[in-house]
Amino acid sequence: MIDSNLWSWMSPVWVLVTILLLLYVRFVRGGSHLQWVACLVGLFVLAMAFVSPIGVLAGGYLFSAHMVQHLLLLLVVPACIVLSLPRETAERWFQKGPVNQLGKWLAVPMLGWTGGVGAMWFWHVPWLCSAATQHTGLGVVRDVSLVAAGLAFWWPIYAPCDRYRLPPLSGMTYLFSACLGCTLLGIYITFAPLSVCPVFANPVDRLGILTSLYSAGFTPGIDQHVGGLIMWVPPCILYTCAIISLLGRWYSSIDAAPTYATGSSTPSGA
Repeated sequence: MIDSNLWSWMSPVWVLVTILLLLYVRFVRGGSHLQWVACLVGLFVLAMAFVSPIGVLAGGYLFSAHMVQHLLLLLVVPACIVLSLPRETAERWFQKGPVNQLGKWLAVPMLGWTGGVGAMWFWHVPWLCSAATQHTGLGVVRDVSLVAAGLAFWWPIYAPCDRYRLPPLSGMTYLFSACLGCTLLGIYITFAPLSVCPVFANPVDRLGILTSLYSAGFTPGIDQHVGGLIMWVPPCILYTCAIISLLGRWYSSIDAAPTYATGSSTPSGA
């Protein structure tokens, strides 16, 4: 059974989740069942990233839990947010000048790619990783920046308005190169000396659980290796699933193309 000390039921994240759900109910119209599911899954994952043992252990105990939390904030929560937006609502929001310009800005592939891949590299500079883990204010900045970077990353792939999306083949290249970026970071973390995030090398045992962790063989060295594998494998699985969805979109566009009569250069019936 999981120790009750490993749950943070009084986390302020509940306030944020409640506000986001109320805003979705108030301002989003015409959402399908799947879009509602995406919204609820995203909010649930956001809450669990902080309330569950993942969030508690990420606060200076286990580097692997810290890595899981970051991947949830960077990849899963933003993807659910973007997928939860109905086309009709988005068209209404993004039809005016400044907001439409924001949509175009988010659709710049280099911006999204740099945010989605670069954020993980940036926040794992050793001294910055430790500082963000030890200081609440900087930790909040880090977490908000991860979600924002994730939104920028997924926007060119799953934006509700077609005009902001990359063509399927370009999107596949975008995702494949992101997988390579995560793989390189994962390899670096997995095989680097025990200094990627120094705060996890000598954690402060505020909850009295380190003895149990170390007795189970989960030493800081093993923990960092597991964290590197988490950075390496799950993101690429997620990117592969997204690539498959783009293949489906590509084939659908081919099937929807005009049919031409055999031996004619003009559409049949023209």
